[in-house]
Amino acid sequence: MTSGQDVLRAPFTVCMWVTDYCNLDCAYCYAKPFSGRRMDPKRALSLVEEFVSLGVFDMTFAGGEPTLHPAILDMIQRCVDGGVRVGLLSNGVSLSAKMIRELERITTKKNFIIQISIDSIDPEINDYVRGKTHRVLETLDRLRGSGLDVQLATVVHKKNLRVAHKVIETYYPDIRRFHFLNIQRTSSALAYPELLLDEADTLDFWLGLKEYAKRFPADLFLPSLRVQLRAMGNARVDPEASLHREATFDCGACSAGWTHVNITSDFDVLGCDIAKEHSLMGNVAEQSFTHVWRSPLADSVRKSPYPACYKIAAPDGDKLENHLKSEFLALGAGGTT
Repeated sequence: MTSGQDVLRAPFTVCMWVTDYCNLDCAYCYAKPFSGRRMDPKRALSLVEEFVSLGVFDMTFAGGEPTLHPAILDMIQRCVDGGVRVGLLSNGVSLSAKMIRELERITTKKNFIIQISIDSIDPEINDYVRGKTHRVLETLDRLRGSGLDVQLATVVHKKNLRVAHKVIETYYPDIRRFHFLNIQRTSSALAYPELLLDEADTLDFWLGLKEYAKRFPADLFLPSLRVQLRAMGNARVDPEASLHREATFDCGACSAGWTHVNITSDFDVLGCDIAKEHSLMGNVAEQSFTHVWRSPLADSVRKSPYPACYKIAAPDGDKLENHLKSEFLALGAGGTT
């Protein structure tokens, strides 16, 4: 067990993958949730109660498709009743009108947000990578007339690069939150080279999105441009760059296992949802989360000298860790950048 002096009492955020099955098969999905497993409802509910008692700020329910879990509404309600803000990540295919009404009944915009994934309102594009576009559009029509706080999530890739932003003009102002993210170079996505972006295309999209957003009122919510550019290795985004230089503290190379964790349908605790095979912290099927959170295995994930995703191998076997500079590795366990 660790001393706990350098570890939070609990993570700020927890994402529970309540199912390991999905009614879509997205080309770039790194989870590939088709085992058919789901969290045991009784254990899942008791785990939620532990997170509430530990003071976790934010709970996210994902999958697979979380709306297919029989206890999903009970888990959401227990979080809301315990003062925890809740996020539900859904593909929108199986979100019925009845479930929407139940979510309206047990939540408010203050304590709940539902995210629906769609890469384009054009079925030809969205069906290429995700599928069942007409079902998702029907769900979005129901949601835009509800009292729920809705966010649309769009993965940016080669197929939608020029039109991804059009989801905003289609759904604003009924929906004001839009989350765009670059396609990740996961083992699944690497099998579809026609979807992968190069740096120039990515930069053009984000700078173009910044200009496009100026057409809308200030209540339009978009992801941080500076974060996206820093993810590309370009940290000089004024005025944030000057603030970064003047900071009086160092930032860790990766927050996985420090401020957030993921719980799989098998109750494995992972520091990272992308590099899951390289960030296992323990299992909570039969032991408390606190026991796992303060275990030596969890500590080893937190103290990795570089992010776990650097260990993911491309189809040719190459890994980012193969190209790490010696001075970065020299930082050793618990190093910062």
